[in-house]
Amino acid sequence: MKYKYSILALLSGVVSVSAQGVASFESEIKFPDFGFMAPPGEYVGPVFQLSDKFPKNLPALDEEVKEILKIDFKNDWERYAMAVREYVFKDNIDFHDNELSFDFKGEQSEKWFHVPWQHWGPSGREGYHGLTKEGPLAAKTLSYKQDIASNAYAVGFYNGQGGYGIGQVWKNPEAPDLSYINEKGFPEGTVVAKFLFTTLREDQVPQLTNPVEWKAYVYVSDIPGSEEALPDARASYKVSLLQMDIMVKDSRAKESNGWVFGTYAYNGNLEKKNPWENLQPVGLMWGNDPDIKLSESNGTLTKDSKTIINPKLKQTKISDDKSLPTQHLGWNSRLCGPADNPNSSCMSCHSTAQYPAVSAIMPFLNNPVIPIPEDGEEASQEWMEWFRNFYRNVAFNKNEAMTTDFSLQLSKSIKNFISYRSETEQGHYASEYWSNGKKVHKIMRGLPGK
Repeated sequence: MKYKYSILALLSGVVSVSAQGVASFESEIKFPDFGFMAPPGEYVGPVFQLSDKFPKNLPALDEEVKEILKIDFKNDWERYAMAVREYVFKDNIDFHDNELSFDFKGEQSEKWFHVPWQHWGPSGREGYHGLTKEGPLAAKTLSYKQDIASNAYAVGFYNGQGGYGIGQVWKNPEAPDLSYINEKGFPEGTVVAKFLFTTLREDQVPQLTNPVEWKAYVYVSDIPGSEEALPDARASYKVSLLQMDIMVKDSRAKESNGWVFGTYAYNGNLEKKNPWENLQPVGLMWGNDPDIKLSESNGTLTKDSKTIINPKLKQTKISDDKSLPTQHLGWNSRLCGPADNPNSSCMSCHSTAQYPAVSAIMPFLNNPVIPIPEDGEEASQEWMEWFRNFYRNVAFNKNEAMTTDFSLQLSKSIKNFISYRSETEQGHYASEYWSNGKKVHKIMRGLPGK
């Protein structure tokens, strides 16, 4: 196999060579692509490259997005969910080599974008597909047959409108600026998608039959049968697609600052010719139904468990399709996916997206801890702070943080950046001390008025 490169190309860019011998050039190095990777020589295959050519000008809406924004998500939620799914899939699935699906090379690198600074820290991106380690998958949360606990691995991406919003924050790779997102939020028509994978197999989670699989560089401790592995050990292992989450900036969703949330569960029993289409819609939500305060959760699945649909919820729609695997759903049957915590909801978690992270993503993880209310009890006012509606673009902790408009990835990227800079420069930033959780003061020198 022969390769030819011009001297100019070698001097001006980074050259990588695919298995087919076609060179690709990354002429502008902005952000690290990943944090964990098998040593050279041990791995042969696609290498994750961050899609970070963020649009400098707000792009026109894709025709598919225009059509999505015409669908009545409240009364025709399944059509809305399927239209979003097809938009995410378009031109992103490689039927010859699934490992190349959603790699955003060529023209797709100008249509879909990743949030930078997800590589940092022990949960950072691995180098095959850019997967980050996500929350725990406790036993019996995915299926009554699941007796092994593990963790999910995930990668998310934004369309052109979302990429423009990310680019406004990260115009300067050395100095992120939250003013645009804090003031305006993400543009109308932003579409976000996130895939979640698991190391578990069909024997633990029956709906993972006929799987969509990617090779990933995961923690050995998450591989079944390897619980005694060293904490930092990683290895190549095939992971199975478990879930897809979506967010759409749709101004008709008044109760959630214009966001519609959706989730899909993988169901290989559907036996679709295109296995990605086995992602079956679970539901949509566009509000937290803050008046529904009676506590009920369905976190541990048994052989006799059923998906519990709460008819009192007006801002959540859940599928009643009998072919859909049993879902634990969120607190009081609000929407959440199979990998998500049953005492939360899609909107509840994402509403905490801000910097600094004054409040935890879930009340029982907060400091101070807010206990999970017992089933049958009415939740406290403190608990219901996580189940508010948001009618405008404000931080979860108003006046104590800047909002990242429901983007947990964006808030995490800022936190990771600050953490890295503090560690490497042996210094801290005043922004880390904007709030002590009790009283907020303006940064000042000397006595007030002096």
